[in-house]
Amino acid sequence: MRIFYFLSVLVGLLSSFDVSGQGRFLLPEGKKSIKIKAKVVNNLMIIPVQVNGLELSFLLDTGVRSTILFGVDADYQLELNNKSTVWLRGAGDGKPSKAIKSTHNIINIGSAAAINQTVYYIPDSSQNFSPRLGFPVHGIIGYSLLKDLGVEMRYDKALVKLYLPEVFKEKKCRSCVTIPFELKEGKPYVDLNLVDNNQELRAKLLLDSGSGDALWLFEETHDGIEVSKNSFKDHLGLGLNGEVLGSRSRIKELKLGDIALNHVNVAYPDSSSLAYLNGVSYRNGSLGSEVLRRFTVYLDYESKTLKLKKNTYFDNPFRYNRSGLVVEHTGFELVAGLDYRIQKTSTTNDYSLSSGKTVFLATNTIEFPQLQLKPNYEIAAIRENSPGAEAGLNVGDRIIKLNGRDVTKLDLNDITKYFYRDEGEILRLKVDRKGYVFTCKLKLRKLLEGPH
Repeated sequence: MRIFYFLSVLVGLLSSFDVSGQGRFLLPEGKKSIKIKAKVVNNLMIIPVQVNGLELSFLLDTGVRSTILFGVDADYQLELNNKSTVWLRGAGDGKPSKAIKSTHNIINIGSAAAINQTVYYIPDSSQNFSPRLGFPVHGIIGYSLLKDLGVEMRYDKALVKLYLPEVFKEKKCRSCVTIPFELKEGKPYVDLNLVDNNQELRAKLLLDSGSGDALWLFEETHDGIEVSKNSFKDHLGLGLNGEVLGSRSRIKELKLGDIALNHVNVAYPDSSSLAYLNGVSYRNGSLGSEVLRRFTVYLDYESKTLKLKKNTYFDNPFRYNRSGLVVEHTGFELVAGLDYRIQKTSTTNDYSLSSGKTVFLATNTIEFPQLQLKPNYEIAAIRENSPGAEAGLNVGDRIIKLNGRDVTKLDLNDITKYFYRDEGEILRLKVDRKGYVFTCKLKLRKLLEGPH
């Protein structure tokens, strides 16, 4: 469960762009706070955002300064104001990436609104991470919203609340821990104690709600940070040039104020990946949403404080993918079905939908063929020497059934949860490989010492 590496590169390239001249986000007159219903997908908070009246879905990301739009589906009529072309250099292979800078836009989040907003539109559809989430995400928003309003993120309720800053400051939370943070180029950094390889150290971490992982640590930035023997190579995310590799392990302890989390998952990107991460010299890693989701999160950029209150997820163990498979949503296909049936009762001349609660007598049934959109799920990456690799699966294989369940009735998050089950569990997959359909079994295997 993770957000993807190219986002770190992209955000770094845009981090220096000025947002200070933009209009402020305001709540309606007389409102002290508003609620926004969100979706939590792979630990990430997705919220509805309107850009010039067009309803879209955005990732709420504390790790981004500028508001970014990705290649929007052709079905959407996106109208951006005052457009100009900018070129982003230094991403991946060094080739420039084209973006559209647009100013004087209106952004609405619930009943909160801001005018004169600058948006950077990346038309290249390959830089959209929606397929790995299985849910359409059209952009990311962070500092431009968080600098103006107090934010409460409730992962367990899939809810975001926005507050007037003065109201937010007065909000009491006796069971919260309070952690100060530093704002650098619009992004928050926290200093936290952790125990890595039995050595206690203090690390400066980007507070990154746009990362679905628990913790990323960068070896080159601290003498005490190194990959332990209790680790395995894995796909950490999607980069501009493809999959980014690194190592996964666990640290003994992570301290958040006076709260200690034990056996926390950690990822160490390969040194070749670090060359493209912005601000590596300034920080030792990132704190992501696999940790944040265990709390109600209160963020106050004005006073530079983070407050955390334990929620129902707090005691959940830190798990990892034991299958070695990375699956993505690759669009839809039309499938014929007979979903609607109309029945004529023997006692009346009325027709009723069979899905209703009426109990029918002997009837005549009329079936109407229907074309339905069914999601496709394909294997995007396979870890070497993993159960998935040993089962003979290939990148590009399309999953049809998982443990007897038709995957078109599941979302990507449901499918991924199977891969995080306990060691020894058997997964039965029915797979389509370019028209050749076969079944296989794989047995989930534990890779790290310690619990779970």
